[in-house]
Amino acid sequence: MIHPMGMPTNQIRSVKSLGTFYLRHPNRLREVAQWAQNRHKSTIQLRLPWWNYAAIEAVRTGLPASARVFEYGGGGSTLWLHDRGAALTSVEHDHDWYSVLRETLPPTCTVVHQPATLTGTIGSESTPGLYYDNYVHTIDATQDQSLDLVIVDGRARVECVAAASSKVAPGGMLLLDDSDRTQYARAAELLADWTRSDYRGAKPGGGGIVQTSIWRNYEP
Repeated sequence: MIHPMGMPTNQIRSVKSLGTFYLRHPNRLREVAQWAQNRHKSTIQLRLPWWNYAAIEAVRTGLPASARVFEYGGGGSTLWLHDRGAALTSVEHDHDWYSVLRETLPPTCTVVHQPATLTGTIGSESTPGLYYDNYVHTIDATQDQSLDLVIVDGRARVECVAAASSKVAPGGMLLLDDSDRTQYARAAELLADWTRSDYRGAKPGGGGIVQTSIWRNYEP
């Protein structure tokens, strides 16, 4: 639907939500300038994660040098982490996007293609009839408590959180993007003993106000 101003209605909503949010948080207005500058570029071009700016900053300041990272759903975040010296593995279900990543990323980045299957036990609301068991359990071969950061930003996110939590090192982080969606509420229950921080704001490449949550593994 096109608004009388000539902009799609969803874009009007995004701009309004941005305005409302940043008027309440004037100390973060610089993010609006970043958003405006970057909103027509892909995160691959920007070499930035597709999380909101506050979450990006939280990971930037909290990630150790030579961090060990596992990522469900690659993209600009993969490049950004590589640029910071991380040793990372990214798993991707979509073949076309996997091909783009493989062509874009340096050979030192491990990108695993795990497509959906027609049989299994782990489904996804966005793709009925397809299953992501292999995708979710790609992390199983990783040593327990060996990762500084796990990023969950792809399919079957609750199941990915369940599979990944034991792999996070003490003091490490688990990031769940779009954590305010109701279908991901159980992820918070799985990490109830961890320390949670929620980050809201605009993300590079457009869209409205979104939430990303980061849990710290401070379990004894």
